[in-house]
Amino acid sequence: MQDLKRKLLLSYLQTMLQLPAEKQNALIERALPITRIQQTIKYQTLELPGTAETGRAWLSPHAMVHAYYVNEKTQRNVGTYIWNRNEPVLFHSSLYLGQERNHSVQMLEAGPVLSMSYEDLKKLRVEFPEIAQHLEQLSTKKEQTYQRRIILLSEPAETRIRTLEDAYPEFCNIASSTVKAIHVGLCRQTYNAAKRKMNKQHPKEPDERSDS
Repeated sequence: MQDLKRKLLLSYLQTMLQLPAEKQNALIERALPITRIQQTIKYQTLELPGTAETGRAWLSPHAMVHAYYVNEKTQRNVGTYIWNRNEPVLFHSSLYLGQERNHSVQMLEAGPVLSMSYEDLKKLRVEFPEIAQHLEQLSTKKEQTYQRRIILLSEPAETRIRTLEDAYPEFCNIASSTVKAIHVGLCRQTYNAAKRKMNKQHPKEPDERSDS
C-alpha cells in the first residue's frame, strides 16, 4: 500500500501541480507519513458531519465523489458538491475558518482514496507555498460552482437537469437517479418524470440509469 500511496501522490503532483523535481521529491517525502490510503466501495461514506478539527482532505484518483447534507425540516438529502476524479475534496470554511462540517462525503465509484487531516494539511501549506496557492485556487473555483448551483435551483426542472448533464457528464453516467435528483433540488420521482419528457423530445439520448 505504501508503494501505491507514493504512486498516487506522485501522479497528482505531476499532473496537477507543476513543481521542480527537488521540491516535488521533498513534498512527497513530507506527505507520505501523514497521508492515509484506503480501498473503498461504491457509495461508501468517507466522512460525516463534525468539527473542523476532525475533518480530512480527500483525494480519489479513479472515482468520483459527491457531498450532501440532510435538510432538517424535510429530512431529505440535499446535494451540494460534486468532485471529478483526481480532484481534492475539502471544505474551505472548515479548513481555513474552522467552521463545523455539515456535509456527508460519499464515493460514487469504488477505488483507492488518499486522505490527510486538516491539521496536517495546514502545516503542509506553511512549508510549501505552492500547496497554499493551489488549494486557494481550488477552493475559489469550487465555491463559485456552488453559488451557480444555488442560482440554478430557481430554474425549471428540465433546465436544471440539462445544466447538470452539461457540467458533469461522467457523474450523470455513473450516479443513480436518486443521487442526480438531489443535486438539482428534485425528488427522484420528479427527476425521472422530467427525464422521460426530455427523452421523448430527444429520443436519441440514452435512457436513465435506474437505482439499484
